[in-house]
Amino acid sequence: MSVGFRPMRDGQEDAVAAMVRQLPKDLGLPIAPKLTGEGLRKAKGLVHVTVAEDSGLLLGACLWLFTFSTWRGCKGMYVVDLFVMAHARGKKIGERLIQAAGREAAAQGAEFIKLEVDQSNTGGIRFYERLGFGKHPEDQLFILEADPLKALIERKWT
Repeated sequence: MSVGFRPMRDGQEDAVAAMVRQLPKDLGLPIAPKLTGEGLRKAKGLVHVTVAEDSGLLLGACLWLFTFSTWRGCKGMYVVDLFVMAHARGKKIGERLIQAAGREAAAQGAEFIKLEVDQSNTGGIRFYERLGFGKHPEDQLFILEADPLKALIERKWT
């Protein structure tokens, strides 16, 4: 196996989206990502995708974007999703995907990597901890979903 790592090429969006949609199935999670190839095409310039491939076959992908931390005073990388095909796991491809994406982000000024892991994904938690990621107990994730977002932006202030 001769695995290469590089940015996703135009035309691979559908294949990458299909991989991302496989992730919760592999983890036994009752969710279904809505990502499509068209969604990736529309997000070009916002979402960066680093892929792993062997002889033209995609083995995995790291979807990421830039972020900024006022606390750190610097640019960072936010990992949106990391996926490796089941048959390619256990070969350090996930680690090498994070490394390749991290190199690309660092070359553009990123000084840290941030990500979230589902609490039930114990294998993912162990994976990231093994790479040196640590929890920040002072941080808590908050999300404003579509309906409350709409209510907020349409709210009339008196």
